[in-house]
Amino acid sequence: MTIRNYEVSAHAIERGRGHGLWGDTEKRLRRMARRAAPVTSEHGNRRFNDWIMLVKDGTIQSVTRLFESR
Repeated sequence: MTIRNYEVSAHAIERGRGHGLWGDTEKRLRRMARRAAPVTSEHGNRRFNDWIMLVKDGTIQSVTRLFESR
Protein backbone atom coordinates (compact mmCIF):
# COMPACT_ATOMS: atom_id res chain seq x y z
CA MET A 1 0.00 0.00 0.00
CA THR A 2 1.42 3.37 -0.97
CA ILE A 3 0.79 6.63 0.81
CA ARG A 4 -1.04 9.00 -1.50
CA ASN A 5 0.24 12.54 -1.71
CA TYR A 6 -2.93 14.57 -2.07
CA GLU A 7 -3.10 17.94 -3.75
CA VAL A 8 -4.99 20.64 -1.84
CA SER A 9 -7.12 23.30 -3.52
CA ALA A 10 -6.99 26.94 -2.46
CA HIS A 11 -10.68 26.66 -1.55
CA ALA A 12 -9.95 23.79 0.89
CA ILE A 13 -7.12 25.77 2.51
CA GLU A 14 -9.39 28.80 2.91
CA ARG A 15 -12.20 26.69 4.41
CA GLY A 16 -9.77 24.89 6.73
CA ARG A 17 -8.47 28.19 8.06
CA GLY A 18 -12.02 29.44 8.45
CA HIS A 19 -12.76 26.40 10.63
CA GLY A 20 -9.63 26.86 12.77
CA LEU A 21 -6.79 24.98 11.01
CA TRP A 22 -3.75 27.24 11.33
CA GLY A 23 -0.07 26.90 10.65
CA ASP A 24 0.74 24.96 7.49
CA THR A 25 -2.90 24.28 6.62
CA GLU A 26 -2.05 22.54 3.35
CA LYS A 27 0.27 20.07 5.06
CA ARG A 28 -2.23 19.42 7.85
CA LEU A 29 -5.03 18.70 5.36
CA ARG A 30 -2.80 16.30 3.41
CA ARG A 31 -1.90 14.42 6.58
CA MET A 32 -5.56 14.25 7.64
CA ALA A 33 -6.63 12.95 4.22
CA ARG A 34 -4.01 10.19 4.30
CA ARG A 35 -5.34 9.00 7.66
CA ALA A 36 -9.03 9.52 6.85
CA ALA A 37 -11.60 6.77 6.46
CA PRO A 38 -13.99 6.60 3.51
CA VAL A 39 -17.44 7.90 4.43
CA THR A 40 -20.75 8.68 2.76
CA SER A 41 -21.86 12.21 3.65
CA GLU A 42 -23.47 15.21 2.04
CA HIS A 43 -20.27 17.14 2.92
CA GLY A 44 -17.63 14.83 1.49
CA ASN A 45 -16.18 11.36 1.12
CA ARG A 46 -13.35 11.17 3.71
CA ARG A 47 -13.58 11.61 7.50
CA PHE A 48 -10.82 12.27 10.02
CA ASN A 49 -12.06 12.82 13.60
CA ASP A 50 -14.62 15.64 13.31
CA TRP A 51 -13.46 16.77 9.85
CA ILE A 52 -15.04 15.74 6.55
CA MET A 53 -13.14 16.28 3.32
CA LEU A 54 -14.32 16.17 -0.26
CA VAL A 55 -11.59 14.39 -2.27
CA LYS A 56 -11.85 13.98 -6.05
CA ASP A 57 -9.10 12.66 -8.31
CA GLY A 58 -6.45 13.01 -5.61
CA THR A 59 -7.31 16.63 -4.77
CA ILE A 60 -8.84 17.81 -1.51
CA GLN A 61 -11.47 20.20 -2.80
CA SER A 62 -13.27 21.16 0.41
CA VAL A 63 -13.25 20.58 4.16
CA THR A 64 -16.02 20.89 6.75
CA ARG A 65 -15.87 20.63 10.52
CA LEU A 66 -18.75 18.64 11.98
CA PHE A 67 -18.68 19.99 15.51
CA GLU A 68 -17.91 23.70 15.73
CA SER A 69 -18.46 23.94 19.49
CA ARG A 70 -15.30 22.02 20.48
